[in-house]
Amino acid sequence: MRVQFISRIRKGNKKGTGFFCIPKEKVNFFNLDDWVRVELSNNIYFFTKIIFYSHRLGVYIPKRIVKENGLLGKEVLIQMKRVDGFSAKVSSDGRIYLPKDIAEKQKFKDNEIVLIKAIEGNKIVQEKFSKISIRKKKNRSIEYYCFFDRRFQNKTLLFRIEKKPRHTAHTKVLTPLSAQLLRSMHYGWVSENAVVVFGHKIPAVINPNFQYSDLAFYLGAYFADGTKKGNSWAMCASTFEQAKYYLKMHNFLIKDSKPEFTISYTNVKGDTPKEIKRKLAKIWERRVGIKVNKFRIRKPTGKSSFKWNEHGTLIIREGRQILLDVYNELLKILIEIILTKRNKKLAIDFICGVMEGDGCAPSKRRGHITIWANKNDIPILENILRVAEIKFKTLREDKNKRGLRIGALEILRNFSYLKDKIFILYPKRRKAFFERLKAVGAVKFLIENHKSTNWIKALLRKRGFCDKNYQLTDKGLKLRNELIANINKTTA
Repeated sequence: MRVQFISRIRKGNKKGTGFFCIPKEKVNFFNLDDWVRVELSNNIYFFTKIIFYSHRLGVYIPKRIVKENGLLGKEVLIQMKRVDGFSAKVSSDGRIYLPKDIAEKQKFKDNEIVLIKAIEGNKIVQEKFSKISIRKKKNRSIEYYCFFDRRFQNKTLLFRIEKKPRHTAHTKVLTPLSAQLLRSMHYGWVSENAVVVFGHKIPAVINPNFQYSDLAFYLGAYFADGTKKGNSWAMCASTFEQAKYYLKMHNFLIKDSKPEFTISYTNVKGDTPKEIKRKLAKIWERRVGIKVNKFRIRKPTGKSSFKWNEHGTLIIREGRQILLDVYNELLKILIEIILTKRNKKLAIDFICGVMEGDGCAPSKRRGHITIWANKNDIPILENILRVAEIKFKTLREDKNKRGLRIGALEILRNFSYLKDKIFILYPKRRKAFFERLKAVGAVKFLIENHKSTNWIKALLRKRGFCDKNYQLTDKGLKLRNELIANINKTTA
């Protein structure tokens, strides 16, 4: 309700702040400490709080408004109405200080999650999740503050704050993985399908409805091609299929994702940068549906021309520390679950995800797969391969680089688990792998009844693919059919 009256402006203090009293016939419309919008007769308005001064309820007028409009000693038409919220100035770092009475009334706690709404001209101009901080000053007084959007720095706005509870009825929808993730984080519920989590300042809204099986393959790919250090999250995609899948999974996990896209390209043909950017932007938009923000065009060096990617590599990046924290924690939890629970399916999904970034099929005749990684990551992958019950051989490339070779016979033994996942997002590499696999003697024996060495036949018999007469068993026939179907589909 808007209340209108005429009042004389007088001094509020020696610094030039103004003050007016609320007339006795209007005073029942307001209470001490109410936040109000005050509009003066010359269309000047501000937000303030009702105070008790000189035995009367009234309002302080900011010194700047008093001075600029020559209000001191004048009678002014004033319109006032109560507002839901409080007024605060946004500092240069985006910080806003909360009135102590409001903070105490809402019983804010340190690190509590809130939703802040900024209001300007009777409209909500911005909403942002933030985290309450409480600080005791030297004089033992307490300050309550949180961070808002720095774009509004030095502006005074009306704010409303809503608490976001940590525990609600929605808590029961948490999966074992999301429950374990949130245990180590400051968070608040946005809805049944969204939770806001905080690191230092900038939060992220995540989906809590995911299982281990939803993320095992994706986190394996992140293990190979994602950033795990620094202050921003990023992931690389070498194919259009990888890019679409990684974006789909990132958007599934991060509800407020706002990625930036960069193409890294080696200019082996010597084209002009302008032409390269035009072609790459067009094809990535057509094949993946994204608009590229930046380009990194490099000159070829050493062996880079042999690894040339015709369409470049897409770098998906978000500059939020909290995303890196979320991904690293999920990775840590998943690896721990795989190793402690000895979960073979999760282990295979994870390894196949790793292959998307760090796997290759280097031999044209042996049909094996090699996974390359640094010496710190190799022990983790070795343990996961043991859980997957896949045998391997460890290789040493140099001081820091190691490899894990999985032989063709070992791939055949686990083919029913691997067939739909090996290089599934890397068509060129998948095709090369199956072309090389079909040249392996054991595969020829299975699909063509090709003559093979005794030791290979003995090994196939030992693993149940053929009987003592070297005739294919039901298990061998199933493998044969799976091989033919995948080779024909991939190499056609």
